[in-house]
Amino acid sequence: MISHHNVISNVLQICTFDKPFRDTLRDPSQKNYLENVLGLLPMSHIYALVVMCHCGPYRGDGTIVLPKFDMQLLLSSVQNYKINSLYLVPPIIILMAKNKPVLDKFDLSSVRILFTGAAPLGKETADEFAAQYPRWLIRQGYGLTETSTVVSSTSGLDIWFGSSGSLIPGIEARIVDTDGREVTAYDTPGEMWVKGPAVTLGYLHNDKATRETYVTDSMGRWLRTGDEVVVRKAPSGNEHFFVVDRIKELIKVKVRLQLDSQEECLTGARGYK
Repeated sequence: MISHHNVISNVLQICTFDKPFRDTLRDPSQKNYLENVLGLLPMSHIYALVVMCHCGPYRGDGTIVLPKFDMQLLLSSVQNYKINSLYLVPPIIILMAKNKPVLDKFDLSSVRILFTGAAPLGKETADEFAAQYPRWLIRQGYGLTETSTVVSSTSGLDIWFGSSGSLIPGIEARIVDTDGREVTAYDTPGEMWVKGPAVTLGYLHNDKATRETYVTDSMGRWLRTGDEVVVRKAPSGNEHFFVVDRIKELIKVKVRLQLDSQEECLTGARGYK
């Protein structure tokens, strides 16, 4: 159950987190930095619903909405509408990395940011794509439908490939090991628990799942994410979260991507990571 308060809170959290970086992109003649973003992802998914459909309009950005995934349409839209930020998922990024000759037919010089979520983007893929497009900043975030949606994100000022970034404002997190003890050391895995104004109300007509997932103690109401993470200190000195395993069972879906006459069937996973 997602409340209006949850969505509005996360929009404000994301915008606050992104502002220092966006200010570096602002022209001196602008009061606020504005851009065009790619509106490709399904708006029924929490990632697109919050980040694309709500954050963009709230900030005044333009959203170029595409009816479906088609590589040629995506690339021509970037070229024609001078899109600056691409909100994508790893299967599409992998497909783009494997088809650079196709991308080279289009003017993609307007792109500054590639933001990925919905499943982890491997460091190797990020390195490969960064080598192809060194001017693009590849950012990654983490969250779930139950957190409506972003929990952590890499900033354009603090990118570390493989990382799901740092906590956004208003989010508190703890890491709990299999014995229920709180982890306080770096590089020590445990389940991530989070709390904040965007954590949702629970599961509709499923009290059992709500009781198992949402835990209240003396420190407040926590969401057990079901994801195993470690915390590492980045070269910047900031603490970054790395998702290393999934404790809860995954719900897998297949995404069919078509490029010219070729079709690939790629697998994505629940969660925005």
